[in-house]
Amino acid sequence: MRDFAVVDRDNVWRTYQVYRLPGEGQPTREDIDWVNSYLKIKYADILNRLASGREPSNDEERRVAAMFKGEPASAYAAAAQNLRVQEGLREQFHDGLLRSRYYRPSMERIFRTAGLPPELVTLAHVESGFHGGSRSSAGAVGIWQFTRDTGKHYMKITRYHDDRLIPDRATLAAAKLLRSNYDTLGDWPLAITAYNYGTGGVARAAGIYGGDYSEMVQHYQGPRFGFAVKNYYAEFLAAIQVHRYEDKYFPGIEDEEAIRPAPIKADFARPKHTSAKKSSHASHVHRTSTKRHHSKKTVEQKT
Repeated sequence: MRDFAVVDRDNVWRTYQVYRLPGEGQPTREDIDWVNSYLKIKYADILNRLASGREPSNDEERRVAAMFKGEPASAYAAAAQNLRVQEGLREQFHDGLLRSRYYRPSMERIFRTAGLPPELVTLAHVESGFHGGSRSSAGAVGIWQFTRDTGKHYMKITRYHDDRLIPDRATLAAAKLLRSNYDTLGDWPLAITAYNYGTGGVARAAGIYGGDYSEMVQHYQGPRFGFAVKNYYAEFLAAIQVHRYEDKYFPGIEDEEAIRPAPIKADFARPKHTSAKKSSHASHVHRTSTKRHHSKKTVEQKT
């Protein structure tokens, strides 16, 4: 949680440095802002010096220059304006691996039954870290992070019940959506990207480039087609790599116990009906305080 990587926003394979913030525990907002500023200033200076035509003067500058072999000096200047600092997720990923052990057997069975490659369940790690009760600021809910609008096509979602919070039902819905994406787009990189960006959006973007995923990611500049969307499929591939070789990335994890999730409520109580006594009291208030009562608007309880 105290690791930070500074990368090229559009070419994330250009990882300039992984910086470990000294200290222990969760970094504060002030810590994060400082690291972000420090790394961006440091590498913008290096890239701008190289853009000016100067020869690399130390090992660090030579390492950066090697990433741009064969490219013009202008590439350094462009890269200096395209830096991104990403906070590390090592601890969160570790815990997600342990949670996944509880869910993966049933998820893979559902995906196989739907005719999908079982390794696609790893997408749940990208979406929620296998958190069954996860909620995003955009209103996405559950282990598969369905929004209400999309989820209603595949699940029961009402004021009093939400299938998105039932992992098996959400997994079946995810399988149906991924199958639909693949049938529409005919390509898994596009189908997986569409899980994040939307089927229609990816269809329009890919159509411009003849269905070529790589060309789309490199050149499409449509609305909301930013860093997260462009790197969504790559993040999925990275998650598969770590799941497949988890003992290499987290030595000793094979001896750790799975994290059993806490129960998640998918049913919500309806508001209780007003008792006869309260109704009688309300009627009395109405008769004795008519003027004051009618001066207020009725407020309906939101359910």
